[in-house]
Amino acid sequence: MKKLLFVILAVFLLSISGIAGATTFEWDLGDMYDLDHNYYYTWGENDWVIPAGETIVSASVTFNDIRNYDWSSNDLYLGLLDSAFDGVYSGWDGSADGSYFESGAYSGTQITLEHWENLPAYAQDITYSFDTSEIGTLVAYLENDSVFGLGFDPDCHFYNNGISFNVETSGAPVPEPTTMLLLGCGLAGLGFVRRKKS
Repeated sequence: MKKLLFVILAVFLLSISGIAGATTFEWDLGDMYDLDHNYYYTWGENDWVIPAGETIVSASVTFNDIRNYDWSSNDLYLGLLDSAFDGVYSGWDGSADGSYFESGAYSGTQITLEHWENLPAYAQDITYSFDTSEIGTLVAYLENDSVFGLGFDPDCHFYNNGISFNVETSGAPVPEPTTMLLLGCGLAGLGFVRRKKS
């Protein structure tokens, strides 16, 4: 009898620990005007909320076929912004060295995610994945006013075939219908066997 109860309990626990539903959100930022070195660029999302009951489990920025226009030294800065114009925006910075976003209007309202140095002239895909603290910052920006953005400051010209931003969210685990059906059939079968024995 104890064995039977143990089996029933194990099946029940498996049934309630169903796979959590995951949702992926992807934004296509275009090629950001091929990231001309005389400008800084922002991309903003001014009306996105994390779906109810879900949390952000990953976020990443991907550059497709990014390449420097020559072999000279170069820098590319990527930042997470607390606010930005909706969509893609570019502003003149005159090819200034360093990250535009670490000073001036964005100072204190952004974090630098990555600083790439000396990217090559051949095309490659680069993906930057947010760490746990950066995801926490993104969540805080969203909870503040549903507004966040990304900042790109090239100190050289970077051709590319598109940039994307991806966020994956996950909800609370839910029982799987198939597992629940199996549990029900198993319990009914055990009940029938026990009744037959008595």
